[in-house]
Amino acid sequence: MIDSDGSELICAQRLGVSLPNLAAKKRFQPAPMVPIFRDIDLRARKGQCLGIVGESGSGKTTLGRALVRLLRPTSGTLLFAGRDITTLEETELRPIRDQMQMIFQEPRAALNPRRRIDDAVSQPLLAYNKAGNVREAREQACELLQQVGLDPSLGKRYPRELSGGQLQRVCIARAISIRPSLIVADEIVSGLDMSSQAQVLNLLDDLREQLGLCLIFISHDLSVVRSICDEVIVLLDGRQVESGPVARMFTQPRRRYTQSLIQAVPLPEPDGDWLNDAVDETENGNRIKAMNIEGTTALITGCSRGIGRDLVLALVKSGVKKVYATARNISDIEDLAKSHPGLVETLRLDITDDASIHQAAAQCGDVELLINNAGINRMSGLLAADGIDGARLEMETNYFGTLRMCRAFAPALKNNGGGCIVNMLSILSHVALPLMGSLCASKAAALRLTEGVRAELDANNTLVMAVMPGAVDTDMSRDFPPPKIPPAEVAKAVLDGIVQGQEEIFPGEMASGLREGLKADPKGVEKELAGYLPG
Repeated sequence: MIDSDGSELICAQRLGVSLPNLAAKKRFQPAPMVPIFRDIDLRARKGQCLGIVGESGSGKTTLGRALVRLLRPTSGTLLFAGRDITTLEETELRPIRDQMQMIFQEPRAALNPRRRIDDAVSQPLLAYNKAGNVREAREQACELLQQVGLDPSLGKRYPRELSGGQLQRVCIARAISIRPSLIVADEIVSGLDMSSQAQVLNLLDDLREQLGLCLIFISHDLSVVRSICDEVIVLLDGRQVESGPVARMFTQPRRRYTQSLIQAVPLPEPDGDWLNDAVDETENGNRIKAMNIEGTTALITGCSRGIGRDLVLALVKSGVKKVYATARNISDIEDLAKSHPGLVETLRLDITDDASIHQAAAQCGDVELLINNAGINRMSGLLAADGIDGARLEMETNYFGTLRMCRAFAPALKNNGGGCIVNMLSILSHVALPLMGSLCASKAAALRLTEGVRAELDANNTLVMAVMPGAVDTDMSRDFPPPKIPPAEVAKAVLDGIVQGQEEIFPGEMASGLREGLKADPKGVEKELAGYLPG
């Protein structure tokens, strides 16, 4: 059940709709179901305008129809005025139908061509007993036409005798005739010229203020959404990519897909280089979760040296809002805060200590990007070591420490509208190097952890990335055979992977070479690495 504070008129949690694919139906068998959208979370209150944007086919119209229960949700929960209407039958919905209305995209298709305009507007008044008789209903229809800026004499005309802008105003008059609390407006200005668009948008905004309407505004044009909406939800392929206040969405879009929509807005003064500057988000590995780094808040573990320090520096250069740099010994990272005052905040954090992690999670609730970089390497084999204490410590840090961090910060990422978790692993997650057998085991376990966390956080719009470099030129990899990649190159690869929405990256010549070798001859790679023995 959704928790509602009472001020919310419409509230959806993990809402989804699947429809039958009749084209794929086999004889004497039910048609297979095709998901149109899933895991949609939204809330809107009276007087608020919530925008739903996305490219064609993203599920916007279907979502709008589901919100007013023209379609029955197949998953999730939908509340209207605090009442669960997810599974109500039509007879149960009838008493509240007058509280929710929809304005459709094509007004000519929404109006009966054989009925005059005043009949179309007065019909809801009679159907819901808002008028005592036909005469009274038509009088109210004239007042409604006047309210939306039309001459009441147009009520005697047929839909074919009115322009597109006039017809859309008629549909608005019909929608507000029974004084609903919620109106879903589906692409209602997409077919109008610019002057008509402005008039209709101003009309909706005025009516929202006068009547206290909750308006759900569906559009593919972010310039229109920016002019009327308070908050916006971005859809792609039936998934909720991003949501938040309109002002923040335009100034600091978190997802690359959102940025591409913003850049598609026509400019009043054409820019000859706009095609060259556009974000080509279609080439990304994950269009939904590709993330902008600029303006985000990040937390990095293990910043005392190596990759951790270079990650802090790379994020600062990328324009982050804040970086929480953490280490067991805070004196090792104090210089980072001094070099970047106001941007880098240092914290003591031991990822093997539950109390330390919980304190950090409570203090850093604004984190949108979590990079789990802390780890250890005991540089020992599985059998050659004096005991298993070293292997136990590697597993406690590299696996359980990473798991603790993911568990502690997943709620913050969800509350912040999704984000990104980066787990710094190694190419040894995929292969065994006897020289460092226990490290390989802990990194392999951490890779399985990463895959499991990725699956669990998929619905929360959180990118979970595994970074698997080869030998890095740090103390932790001093016994690795060359070639070794500089830590700064790994940091750059991590940031590039976040921007592209990659789920796995393999920085460095060694990692990419081993990856290709594992694809071609995994046993051959195993035999080659078997020669690197402890001692």
